[in-house]
Amino acid sequence: RFSMFDFIRAAPGVSPTSPGSVSTNSVSAFGSGTNENVFLIDGTNFTCPCSGEARSEPGVDFIQEVQVQSVGASAEFGNMQGAVVNVVTRQGSDRFLYDASYYGQTAGLTSQPVRLTYPGPEQLRSAYERVRYRDATTNLGGPIVRDRLWFFAGYQHLRDYDTQPGTDPAFPRTYEQDKIFAKLTWRLAPGWQLLQSFHDEFWVNPELPTRVRPFEATQRRHASVPAMTFGHLTHTLSSNTVWDVRVGRFVFDREDDPSTGNVTTPSRFDRVTGVFSDAPQTFGGLTLIRTTSKGTINHYRPDVLGADHQLRFGGQFEKGEHHLSSIIPTGVRYVESSGQPFQAISSDPSITGGVFFTTSGFVSDAITVGNLLTINAGVRFDHSRAISQDLPKLDVQGRETDTIVEGLGTLYTWNVWSPRLGITIKLTSDGRTMLRASYGRFNQGVLTGELSPIHPAATPTTTMAYNAATGGYTTLVSVVDPKRNLELDPRTRSPRTDEYSIGVDRELGRQLAVAMAYVRKNGSRFIGWTDIGGQYREEVRSLPDGRSVPVYVITNSTADRRFLLTNPDGYSLTYNGVVMAVEKRRSDGWQACGSYTWSRASGLQVSSAATAAGPQVSTIAGTPFLTFGQDPNSLTNARGRLPNDRPHMLRAMGSVEVPRTGFVLAANVQHFSGKPWAASAQITLPQSDQRILLEPRGSRRLSSQTLVDLRLSRAISLGGSTRVELLVDVLNAF
Repeated sequence: RFSMFDFIRAAPGVSPTSPGSVSTNSVSAFGSGTNENVFLIDGTNFTCPCSGEARSEPGVDFIQEVQVQSVGASAEFGNMQGAVVNVVTRQGSDRFLYDASYYGQTAGLTSQPVRLTYPGPEQLRSAYERVRYRDATTNLGGPIVRDRLWFFAGYQHLRDYDTQPGTDPAFPRTYEQDKIFAKLTWRLAPGWQLLQSFHDEFWVNPELPTRVRPFEATQRRHASVPAMTFGHLTHTLSSNTVWDVRVGRFVFDREDDPSTGNVTTPSRFDRVTGVFSDAPQTFGGLTLIRTTSKGTINHYRPDVLGADHQLRFGGQFEKGEHHLSSIIPTGVRYVESSGQPFQAISSDPSITGGVFFTTSGFVSDAITVGNLLTINAGVRFDHSRAISQDLPKLDVQGRETDTIVEGLGTLYTWNVWSPRLGITIKLTSDGRTMLRASYGRFNQGVLTGELSPIHPAATPTTTMAYNAATGGYTTLVSVVDPKRNLELDPRTRSPRTDEYSIGVDRELGRQLAVAMAYVRKNGSRFIGWTDIGGQYREEVRSLPDGRSVPVYVITNSTADRRFLLTNPDGYSLTYNGVVMAVEKRRSDGWQACGSYTWSRASGLQVSSAATAAGPQVSTIAGTPFLTFGQDPNSLTNARGRLPNDRPHMLRAMGSVEVPRTGFVLAANVQHFSGKPWAASAQITLPQSDQRILLEPRGSRRLSSQTLVDLRLSRAISLGGSTRVELLVDVLNAF
């Protein structure tokens, strides 16, 4: 009910970063990073050009279906290594149809199993508090001109306020959404159809206050996200030929303000306790823009060289860009050590960004030989340019000025080929048993977040250590100047993944189908940092428990470090998985489906040092960008299980009609292995504090997670075509 990601997380082989969260929506598809999926709305790309996330999310009641192709994507889809997710929205028909819904949760019906003490002199305790949950939608569709023009329009209003255990209940997280959607479907003439849609969302999504990050240390993030398919024109030229063209664009405009509204108080962080206080570390804003145009031709040619051919070829042009402003409240933030002064980190307001242009072409042919064999062969070519654009300079308050900082122009160019091959064989004459196999090479597209760290408008960051003798922050630790200490390798290559799969589908009767498949992925050439200027020697440090830890200590000046963003040796992904699925179609008053996935995802990527709760990403793009690899100590024991590796994932869902009552009982059960992690220690070194893994990542796991949701519903007819449906959900029942 909460979002389109509920559908995505139910797909076999998909590993969510946080299965039960309504705010963390990132997912890994068969071992790939959460930044490696592509998200479409009615076939138009609305994926973040900066970091590869979904940035436009239609209201759940605007959605007709969600299509998830996690393995074996055709040559039509590129610049991705994970899943292709297409959200198909509703459209109008020749009948006027109206629907409305309201979904609410109350504090009285929400359990509070955990109570924790939150900071403050009174040492008060708090539990999870459901302050407010209201989700209302209204939709209307029908004809404007019968048999020629139809419309669909919808509005969603969501208010979700809550507090976590160990936080002050007087300052709840206030998550708010207002979404609008409109769609026109035109029948222009026989064989001609035009589709146009507009979606906009206005939301407030503050950082979640926790025991270690109280309300005053959080950001109030708020944004508008207009997304539009200007037009999707389809023409049926003949019984064998159809062509279509589409143009779409979305803009994501977000502001990140201190939740208190106060920008005059500096932020503080205690490196020992991990507690933030007083203010967020930064505030600022993010703007994303993606424009896509695409055209395809489908042509069917029967009986050519003894086979039928379904040809599909087309081209695509995309432009993606972003710019990000970042301001430290008061210009300096402080790091403490058990409440004592430790470091001061300062930087002037900074603005960064990046642009890409990608021109693509693809061709595929589905070759059917006789009645038993279909071969789907295709190839895709992508030409991409990564560009550092001109940006306005920021003043000391973080406001844009009329002064323009010139970008660096074209940083690198990629020309990549992506071959694809799929085979389907009927193993039985009745067609009920099918063998499927596929191979594909998938390449990452340019992510503008990987270009922004070196933008000339980025400002230096200075770290000073506290000196007890002077009573101030007077000892220089480091100065990281993007113009001097950061470089982007112009020979950077596109990360790629080779994907293999083989499986068998079997229909057991008319209502039951089972499937089993093996999937393997080999990923390489991932992008990350390496230090080409610093010189290090190996030493040993002792921990309080007596253990010894090997460390790398810089021997030249920290100013000599040169952090190069490139394709470092050794970064990789290896995934092996077996997935089994079963579906019982609706009959005799019940239906059910389920899947089980056994898998292993291992390697070395920039998220290999992430916390157990962190997502699995293969890009440094983020706000702020990841610095993994800049110091050689971050690589210690980092190779191992990747953050979203879950060896066992079990999903089952179904519904049954309760005889002679009109009630329907539904259940959704999910079981996931816990995420991998490893013990670490924070060690002070001359170059900076470093958190070093003490054992290979994946040596430990969080506890397994089981989610059971139940629903009881009943539809009540009010005469004619009008009905009311009542729902009662029990979430996380066991």
